[in-house]
Amino acid sequence: MRGLVKTARGEGNLELQDLEEPRPKPNEVLIEVKAAGICGSDIHIKHDQSFYTPPVVLGHEYSGVVVEIGQDVQSVAVGDRIVSPATAYCGQCYHCKTGCVNRCTCPDKRILGVSLADGAFAKFMTVPEFIIHKVPESLSFEEAALAEPTACVVHSLAESTPITPGDVVVVQGPGTMGLLATQVAKTMGAGSVIVTGITSDRWRLDIAEMIGADLTIDVQKEEADEVVKSHSDGLGADVVIEASGAGPARSQALEFVKSTGHISLLGVQGKPTEINLDYMIEKELTMVGTWGTLPSSWVTTLRMMASGQIDVKPLITHKIPLIDWERGFELMESQKAIKVLFTNLA
Repeated sequence: MRGLVKTARGEGNLELQDLEEPRPKPNEVLIEVKAAGICGSDIHIKHDQSFYTPPVVLGHEYSGVVVEIGQDVQSVAVGDRIVSPATAYCGQCYHCKTGCVNRCTCPDKRILGVSLADGAFAKFMTVPEFIIHKVPESLSFEEAALAEPTACVVHSLAESTPITPGDVVVVQGPGTMGLLATQVAKTMGAGSVIVTGITSDRWRLDIAEMIGADLTIDVQKEEADEVVKSHSDGLGADVVIEASGAGPARSQALEFVKSTGHISLLGVQGKPTEINLDYMIEKELTMVGTWGTLPSSWVTTLRMMASGQIDVKPLITHKIPLIDWERGFELMESQKAIKVLFTNLA
């Protein structure tokens, strides 16, 4: 089989290589990958801006079908349609035992497509049984491949952000995470969701309106702070979700939010941001950042996707074969795509 491998540290060093097909060990299953999405972290790894241990097959946003089970596997059968988080947590460290498995500190933990475990940019991959979730029948493989980023948003919002019915919510950035956050915030009862972006995001902002945003703002053409205040009785947003990871947006979040409001940091920039934290004191704000997912995030996510409360289809802008991986990365890096899926991994 072929797989897209980060061969060594440094800029680039991505190669499509011929690899041996993996075999499942005890308590593992062999997955035939049906769809796999390019994540921002895959791009960070390409540019040596994120943690990883090479050589490793990239890819952790995926869906697939079980084609073989290892010894002692009991809850999964051949033919099951599945997804999973990236991290196979240890269950023994302090964070795991206190319910924060997404922050597992075990030095030997496996992270699919990142460290000590090959990922989904190949036809086959092995996955530990205990992290697997079955895909509802109503979802296609392509839709299910977006369960991982959706679960990250669900963890950030539904599990960690105090959105209450009627709230004015600003979502910064109409990328994958921002568009998912728009839908989750509406489902949580937000009375008005405002999505901000820059001029080149206009087509993404149009999609935001299509999936439920009440208002979109081009921050390069409008006085965004004044527009937000005009739609919130002059107060500012109850909640701001920073989903772009851009430094200027992080600073602007502190301006958008009302006194005693809340900011959730969802986007990752990959480098330090200089912001004025005096706003946190002067406006008595709360701010939270979240990382990855919990098992509960996946249960909620798959239920919301199956019920139609979250619709990821408008976010899938490109479906291409793995052999065209360079084009897929270029589409993502040039922001000509929202989500690129590899759907032919042979």
